[in-house]
Parts: sequence; C-alpha cells; structure tokens
Amino acid sequence: MKEDFKTQIFDIFGTVDLEQLRAIAQKVQLIESEKPHNERGAGRKNSLTPQQLAEMLALHQQGMGATELAKKYGISRQTIYKQLERAQNFSNDPNTMLRLNYMNRNDLCTTIDVDFKHEKIKIKNYTDKIPLRAFGMVENPTWEDFQWFLKDRCFPETRAHLKWVLSDVGVPFYDPLMIIEKTKGKMAEDQQWIEVIHRKAS
Repeated sequence: MKEDFKTQIFDIFGTVDLEQLRAIAQKVQLIESEKPHNERGAGRKNSLTPQQLAEMLALHQQGMGATELAKKYGISRQTIYKQLERAQNFSNDPNTMLRLNYMNRNDLCTTIDVDFKHEKIKIKNYTDKIPLRAFGMVENPTWEDFQWFLKDRCFPETRAHLKWVLSDVGVPFYDPLMIIEKTKGKMAEDQQWIEVIHRKAS
C-alpha cells in the first residue's frame, strides 16, 4: 500500500493489518444483515440522535417539508412531527427555558441549555474540532462566558448608526440574545450559526 493511503486507512479503522481489516468488514456485514428493514430498505427509528435532530430542525427551518424529511431519515411523517415536538422539550430541568444549538452549516457542534433564573448554562459538545465549539476548550463555561459568546455572535454595541441597524434587524434596543434570535448569530467570516429553541409551554 502507498504510505498516504495506509495513513487514511489507519485514521478510519485504527489498523492497516489486512486480517484485522477483514474481521472488521465481516462484523459490519453481520450487523447490516441483522438490521430490520421494511420495503424502503430502512429500519424503523423511534428517535433521532441530538445531531440528527438539530440537522432536521435546521433543514425544517430552511423550508424542507415533513415528507422530504421523512424520506431523508427513513421515518414516517408522524414520527417527524413527534421529533419536532421533542425538540421543544429538551430538558428535564424546569428552570431550563432555552436551548441554543451552535451549528456549523447543518452539523451540530454544541448545545447550550440556559437557566436564566440561576444564571447558569449547561453545554455539550458534539465535535472534537475546538474552533467549531461554542466555548472552544472551556468545558464548564460561566454565565459571563455565555454573555461574551452572545456578544461575539452579533454586531458590536459601538457600531455606527446603531439605532438604524437595530431598527433594520427588528429589535427595540441592544440585546445580544434578541439580536441573535433575528440574525441566527450568522457572521460573514464563518459558516456557524445558532438555532434558538424556546421551551414549549406545558
């Protein structure tokens, strides 16, 4: 094998030994053969992973309908509606009233659950790429870190003609979270943005 090709194989499978690679291939074939399947060739899925759910919400926000989503994920339209409903009930903590999904294109990078009452946040990272995480290498960000993050994803308060800019965005005064709800935290220099999900009223 060429050296660069061997490196790619090792990165994917963790080995370049032919016997070990054959064993891995046999295991994959066995797993695939034991999967239940229907006429469409897709197994029934009762729920989506957080990454899939965030992607589905992103696609739904971009205009993809339930029928298209059902085909993409191999589940029924009824299940799609249930999963969209599930996204609004994201935490067992009644004080968590908001979730921010920090996305890179349609890929989930970090979830941020927000407790305004106690000024606390809880995060979970879904990527090993530090620059794509909401708080980089910080695993337990503070409320101050969260405030900085929000400000970093919108235009500065010192921007010229601020009142006109706020009016164009549709917010009455400078509040980073309110601005992000309108702009989705999109910046010209990267492909990252924020899904803002409010807890559904019970």
